[in-house]
Amino acid sequence: MQQRRYIKLIIFSIILLFITAGCKEEKKDNSFVSPFIGGNKGLIAEFEEMGFFNEKSGMEEIFEGEAFPIEVVLKNKGEHTNTAGMATVTLLGININDFTGIVSNGVLQNIAEIEKISEFNKEGGEIILDFTSGNEDAKYKIPLVGLSYDISVFANVVYEYKTYAAVPKVCFKGNLNDPSVCEVEEIKDVFSSGAPIQVQSAEEKRAGTGRVSVEFKIENVGTGKVTKPGANFDPRYDQLSYTVSDANNWDCRSSGRSNEARLDENGKATIICKWDGTPLTNNDLYTKQLDLTLFYKYKELVHKQLRIKKQ
Repeated sequence: MQQRRYIKLIIFSIILLFITAGCKEEKKDNSFVSPFIGGNKGLIAEFEEMGFFNEKSGMEEIFEGEAFPIEVVLKNKGEHTNTAGMATVTLLGININDFTGIVSNGVLQNIAEIEKISEFNKEGGEIILDFTSGNEDAKYKIPLVGLSYDISVFANVVYEYKTYAAVPKVCFKGNLNDPSVCEVEEIKDVFSSGAPIQVQSAEEKRAGTGRVSVEFKIENVGTGKVTKPGANFDPRYDQLSYTVSDANNWDCRSSGRSNEARLDENGKATIICKWDGTPLTNNDLYTKQLDLTLFYKYKELVHKQLRIKKQ
């Protein structure tokens, strides 16, 4: 009797092993590969070296009357190519009239495109904006009163960018009681391109007879401010614009606003797209990809400390 029970246990274990393997194989077959490299960065701005770094003071230093360069390098670490004139860098924190050799208004734009990261260019493109491109670099004109003077140079970086997102399998099903092919009521796979604004999730739901909806959760995962292209930055809130593929058949809104979204104090927003095309019938049973594109201007501030010392 005990031997029979042992044999049955072995047979049951083998059957369970095959079932588990089948489930794993099925899950593998239904998985999707992201069409994007991903990441949470767009343009990265950094000051190039201005003086010699002093380990004792912990900052770069130059001597009084010594010329020094002011250059900002822009590196594209996201998946949208920044075309010429779409990035603007403004020097802040210093009175330009106290210096010689700096471009008159302290403002420069990229004159060439900054290539996105890709399979063939994993580091992305970069460009250097030289604010001291004349015959001589910058010099501080004001005589030093004491032994040294520390200047804080800021670069206000504003650039236009896009986030691309894809939901590979939105379920179009007229008969919601039919369990085959796909499910409507579920969290969907969603993939977001490398950018400081990310699409974090997508959920499909019923939206009435013959209708479905897809709810996108988006978030500013960077540290910068956000506004719509062509709009000024608003201190009260961040905002952006968006479009979807097959836009004639989808009605997309965020807090009642069509084709634009305002981010909350946590940098988040929800975009709900409802199927507005021909109502689905019992004969409709298929999946289709839905793409969401976010459009925005992004603003960040970078800083450099420089000490000017008496000779």
